[in-house]
Amino acid sequence: MILLERTGELAVFGGEPLFQTVRTTGQLANRDPEAFFARMTGAFDRRRLTNQGPLVAELEQQLRELHRTKHAVTFANACFALLLAARFLARPGARKVLMPAFTFRGLPHLLRWAGLEPEYCDVDPIYHTLAPDAVARSIGPDVALVLAVDNVSALCDIDALEAVTRAAQVPLLLDSVYGIGGHYAGDPVGSRGDAAVFSLHATKLINGFEGGYLTTNDDALATALQKDRNFGFDADGIAHGWSLNAKLNEIHAALALSNLPHLDRIIADNHTRFAAYQQALSGIPWLGFADYSRSPGNYGLCLLRVDATAPYTRNELIRILRNENALVRPYYSPPLHRTVGPDQGHFALPVTDNLAGVFIQMPVGDQVSVDDIHRLGDFFRQLHREQSVIVPRLRSLVCE
Repeated sequence: MILLERTGELAVFGGEPLFQTVRTTGQLANRDPEAFFARMTGAFDRRRLTNQGPLVAELEQQLRELHRTKHAVTFANACFALLLAARFLARPGARKVLMPAFTFRGLPHLLRWAGLEPEYCDVDPIYHTLAPDAVARSIGPDVALVLAVDNVSALCDIDALEAVTRAAQVPLLLDSVYGIGGHYAGDPVGSRGDAAVFSLHATKLINGFEGGYLTTNDDALATALQKDRNFGFDADGIAHGWSLNAKLNEIHAALALSNLPHLDRIIADNHTRFAAYQQALSGIPWLGFADYSRSPGNYGLCLLRVDATAPYTRNELIRILRNENALVRPYYSPPLHRTVGPDQGHFALPVTDNLAGVFIQMPVGDQVSVDDIHRLGDFFRQLHREQSVIVPRLRSLVCE
């Protein structure tokens, strides 16, 4: 495709935006609305909309098959799954959870709700996942749990992490929200560690409006979570202990079931968009992409790297693009050890600090076309071509 050079005033300076409607960074896939409506008609006819209905049971069965695990337990959202799993798996008498600071900002809050405390470890500079050597240096009798995160650009070094945690007899919980469809060698993501958590939010690979699930081969964990998501009720209807109402309902299960058969097509379309970004932005010397060589291959996010040689800062580019209705965002920035809780600034994580200033999440998903991506490429070429004029004018706005 031949890119036409864009001209005209930037929206940040008062011009018309590149896109009249916003382009977002989420998947927003809804591939078979008719299947969803058919399933919901059945649910309404049955007068069964919650409390482990047949659609939830069917979804859990399909998720067990997808991840090749004994159990898949659904929840109202992934946060409940992670909170309850961390509470169950944590070693008695210990409170620290080793985890990356270069990750989703909600994770420390969930751990604190579970009565635990985050202890941040640095990440690998290429793959951005929890560095096993950093975990090995920090693990000890006061560590209750290790929480590792599979990123869209790279899966965890699962073999090394399992070796470290098993030697220390510390449970390993995985946040695999961005790992769907990936494999650790021959093992599907979701089948390793003590458990793995996934999201069914609309922005994620399997859209269920909202929702989440956990996969595990641990019978005791699955039984406990099935109880804890339902007020602690056992099979006899007797409530035990501290629990939640965290059940997935039939409406969310219906949408997830209608999208799940299209997972391979959704992933293929993501790859097409990612390849379009690579083509559209090629030749701009100060731009690149995260290393995807160890990724799950689902391309659920496009992580654009802004090099140190760029005429614009990463945050300046974000400001410019958002004014053009490309609702980009900084990737895992600021990092958790700089923003969350009383431990702010306590941890020395040089790799994390560097990575947090480098990447932009670009628009992706079903609401973004290949043509949109090439328009963005054309726009970046204008930014490159006119940098001597745009940069000082942009910075003068900050001073006004």
